[in-house]
Order: sequence, then C-alpha cells, then structure tokens
Amino acid sequence: MSTEEIPAESTKIIQKDNDILISVPDGAEEPTRRQPKRKYGEQTITGIIVGQGDNKRVIRLEDVKSLSELHLTYKDMAAYFGCKETTFKDHFHQEVEMGRQRTKQRLMNAMLQNAIDKNQPTIQIFLAKNMLGMSSEPINNDDTQVLPWLDDTPDAS
Repeated sequence: MSTEEIPAESTKIIQKDNDILISVPDGAEEPTRRQPKRKYGEQTITGIIVGQGDNKRVIRLEDVKSLSELHLTYKDMAAYFGCKETTFKDHFHQEVEMGRQRTKQRLMNAMLQNAIDKNQPTIQIFLAKNMLGMSSEPINNDDTQVLPWLDDTPDAS
C-alpha cells in the first residue's frame, strides 16, 4: 500500500516490521481488511494436456469424474477448467458420460432401497409407474374393454 492511496490528510501511517498500520480518526470508515501474504509454490499435476499455446492446461481425470457425477454441463465444466467447451468435450466425453451413469446408478440404488427396504409408498408408486409401466389411470383398449351387454338375446322358451 502506498501513501498515494490514502485520501484523508488526518490519517497516520505507521510502519512496523514490514507491516503498514493505518490509524483512522474517529468517525471515519475503517479500511477493508487486507489479504494475508500469500506463499506461492509449484506442484506437479498428472493429467490430460488440453489446448495449445497460452491456452494449454493440464486437467486431472479425478476432477473431471467428480464434476461429471454432479451432472454439470460440458459448458460449466469447461469454464471451471478454463478451456473451450468443444475442446473439453473432445478430450473427456467418455469420462463425463461414465460419471453421469454412475450417478444415475447410485440414485436408482438409493430409490430401490428406500422403496423396498424402508417401504416408502411414494417411491414404490413412482418406480411402479416408471419401471413397470403401471398407471393410476385406466387404459381403454381392446384388451381391457368391458364386453357389451346384449338385451335382445332370444329366450329359450
């Protein structure tokens, strides 16, 4: 922080051990909290290299799998990793679809467990309608139609 950034003339700037402290007079707004000093380092990432030139990125497969299990769109995942949607889809289509299928399988397992083991009727009805093709509305077709009643049948007299 430099002295040019302090607008008030009555503000005191005190420097102590590489930290700059600002004394704010009564009635004035306190300055916003400063970010702590950040430490930067390097780490080797194992993943798939996508993009070219300045847009080159290394994307970990574990990250793609975890985001795809959340059913994020390709656009959202590409934005998260900072690459184009088409590039992301070209490189990770198989992993994304497998992650989405895993989520569907886990959801179906949970629904079946709730329906069968915990006897929750709402889920039982939903699954019966969707998996077994059952319906709460009667279907009128030739197989389920009631036979007509005939009044003009000859009497056996």
